[in-house]
Amino acid sequence: MWGPLGWPELVALVTSLGFGVLSAVFPFANAEAYVIASQWTSVAGAFPVAVGVGIGQTVGKLMLFLGVRHGRQSTAFHRRRERVRQQPPGPLRARFRRWIRTLLDLVGTKRWGLPIVMLAALFGLPPLYAVALIAGATKMKVGWFVLVVLVGRLGRFILVALGFGDNHLF
Repeated sequence: MWGPLGWPELVALVTSLGFGVLSAVFPFANAEAYVIASQWTSVAGAFPVAVGVGIGQTVGKLMLFLGVRHGRQSTAFHRRRERVRQQPPGPLRARFRRWIRTLLDLVGTKRWGLPIVMLAALFGLPPLYAVALIAGATKMKVGWFVLVVLVGRLGRFILVALGFGDNHLF
């Protein structure tokens, strides 16, 4: 009826999509652990779970990206920014600001922005959570961000699922 996707695979796809969004926004929900556990239960193959989590993670990271992009225009952001600027930074805060400024400069360039997002999406270094937030503060195009995150996340979760399952896609 659904082609290669029967009811168990469809349910796995939908629930994986939901968990992907949750794990993208709240890092305590580990997407890799979810994919591995789903492969041990063998209810569905690697493909529906990996695709669901990959799409869900992309949606969640897009929410973070757009939250920063549009949140920078809020009055609460500007009030907080002024309050932080009035305080002298300590050594840890100064080092953190330099690191963020460097990453912001790199992600904001055409040459390095998308490769950094791909590395973060596929390998997790630098953390995709931070990269999504930083990319939202740059002029990176939303479409390119979504495409690169989707490809990287799909690749990551398909590899994880195939590595821990009984190596069947459906």
